[in-house]
Amino acid sequence: MNPFTLRPMPTTNAGEGSVTDLARHVRAHGDRAFVVSDPGISAAGILDTITGALTSDGIEWTAFTGVDPNPSDANVAAGVAAVRDFGTHDVVVVLVGGGSAMDCGKYIAMAAPSGVDDLRLAFSPELDAKDRIDRATLVPAAKPTERCLPTIAVPTTSGTASETNGGGLITRSEDHRKLTFSHPDVQPRVVMLDPALTVGLPARATAACGMDVLTHAIETYTSTASNPYADGLALHAIRLAGRALPRAVADGSDLDARATMQIASHLAGRAFSSGPLLGLVHATGHPVSGTFGAAHGQTLAIMLPHVMRFNLQAVADRYADVGAALGAAPDPTAAIEAVEALSATVGTDLRLGDLGVTPDDLDLLTTDALRDMIILNTPRYPSRSDVRGLYEQAM
Repeated sequence: MNPFTLRPMPTTNAGEGSVTDLARHVRAHGDRAFVVSDPGISAAGILDTITGALTSDGIEWTAFTGVDPNPSDANVAAGVAAVRDFGTHDVVVVLVGGGSAMDCGKYIAMAAPSGVDDLRLAFSPELDAKDRIDRATLVPAAKPTERCLPTIAVPTTSGTASETNGGGLITRSEDHRKLTFSHPDVQPRVVMLDPALTVGLPARATAACGMDVLTHAIETYTSTASNPYADGLALHAIRLAGRALPRAVADGSDLDARATMQIASHLAGRAFSSGPLLGLVHATGHPVSGTFGAAHGQTLAIMLPHVMRFNLQAVADRYADVGAALGAAPDPTAAIEAVEALSATVGTDLRLGDLGVTPDDLDLLTTDALRDMIILNTPRYPSRSDVRGLYEQAM
């Protein structure tokens, strides 16, 4: 059994209408709210629901909606400037949206009090002579000099589970590389899982986010750092997602399916945040979404079956459990086929070429995948030719 540590998790309120209690939770950690979101959330009217809950209880607030689908260093700089203009005293950063808003908001909460608006706080690992991550480069170049701002998370998608941890990804504009950051103080103090906020998410986005949930759970369960706590959460997340995702995609107003996917996403996030982290599917997906602006969950849906076949011999028994959780035979091959069938049902069974990737892009994508630190706990560590081969299969 791998050693693991269970740390205190945020207070989590789940259920329709739970967001109406937002102001009370803000007051527990500050007096003012800096809301981080994106233009889509604002256009959908969800931001009005959030700010209305704050206004009705007399909470002073301002909103920053300059977050791109794959948040960048430019978004961080703009957000840091906005919150410093608002004033950081007694401020709670309220993260409203999917993983993009949450990652960007957490970075802002970490960086703003210290006056940092660039990526000097992010991990940027390089490769050694064997094309493996050089662990000596995993030390961040700088640390916050001031205490981070507290955060509260209000997810509006069911996918990234960014509300369960203090880490995230920011894209560096100069080379489109996704860089990882982490700080325990920006793990949300409170999580509000209100399924009504996810009802307006379009079918395509719902599907992509759902495949992100499935990937989180599968990679957690097959991680070299897996543990019994994470195993239980991950397997149940797979069961829930396998049953609820087709319903949520087919009928976006199905509140029970929406609530089930929200819980599946949260369970998978708590699972990987307990120590296993993720693996090669995410490592190969990140460069594609960072470079081509594709939805994160869609890139994972494309890469997942290919990586599962690559890992098959290393974790065949675990894939058999995945197959059973998806309602298929307890067989590793059946698990892969069930994943492919689910992807086809919800419409994420695309190819990399559909996202604009060409054969000329594969060398750069391969290098970026190999130096993504999320690769470290993958069950079968790939060579450069292995990674390029996976991309070729997905073309």
